[in-house]
Amino acid sequence: MVNYAAFDFGSNSTRILIASASNGKINKIIKKNIVTKMAEGTSSSKSISIEATRRVCEAVEIFFETIMAYEVEDIFAIGTSAMRDSVNALEVKRAIEKDFDINIEIISGIDEAKLTLAGALYGLDQRSSSILFDIGGGSTEVVYSDNQNIFPRSYQLGVVRITEEVLKSRPVVPTEEKKAIELIGTLVSYNEDKYTISDSTNVIGTAGTFTSLAAISLGLDNHDSTKTHLHTLDKIWIESFYYELKDLNPEEIINKYPSLDPGRATTITPGTLIAIQLMKIFKINKLVVSENDILEGLFLNKVLN
Repeated sequence: MVNYAAFDFGSNSTRILIASASNGKINKIIKKNIVTKMAEGTSSSKSISIEATRRVCEAVEIFFETIMAYEVEDIFAIGTSAMRDSVNALEVKRAIEKDFDINIEIISGIDEAKLTLAGALYGLDQRSSSILFDIGGGSTEVVYSDNQNIFPRSYQLGVVRITEEVLKSRPVVPTEEKKAIELIGTLVSYNEDKYTISDSTNVIGTAGTFTSLAAISLGLDNHDSTKTHLHTLDKIWIESFYYELKDLNPEEIINKYPSLDPGRATTITPGTLIAIQLMKIFKINKLVVSENDILEGLFLNKVLN
């Protein structure tokens, strides 16, 4: 059976999925992520730093050991918000491509939203409509779809970006929290004339914030995607967790929540705040967490399309 690898060069994490395909299905072999914070410092400098590039290259080097072990035939790679928005993105892209002989496609926010929706819906029962929330490091994607239409939106709102621009303090201070909530409300809107979210709508949350929240809500000692996948999160629980979280510094967060990747200790707080505000704006009380995301979407697009 032929194995393929899909890379996601994200603003907060560098990730890989190695899988094969048969009978129209993805047969996952391994899926890993390393928090590399490519977008760190880009809000002010507009450039991906040398240090961030080094972290990304180190992650790719680790992943290539796995790629060699599984005899991967072809590699697909995408770059998202950090690469879209940085003035030196092509320079960074070429450096990674030269060192590892891969081709990175820098995709638009809309394409990112569409690929993520395709991945998140993979394996789910299809309903008449779906809405997806994907909170990333540099951007947040919100995608609504029904049987005939798709409404993808990409917002300049992510956990790294909002940390650097607005919500800088840990524990959270009220003035910064107020500004963050105002910023989210200014950027994100729900046009009820365009589409309607009902009780029959599939409501899905994907990517690091939501999968981390699922693991914490389940009380896991280590992240286990077999347990977090399709776990339901309630807005009341997320709000309660945030009020606990916002009074903690990163070290306290790491010590209190063992399932959380320590690299997310500074970003889980803004991510949770964004999640709450999205659910309020779109009048949603609960959602299902999907461990499938843009990597599965990329695989579907390149291998099974």
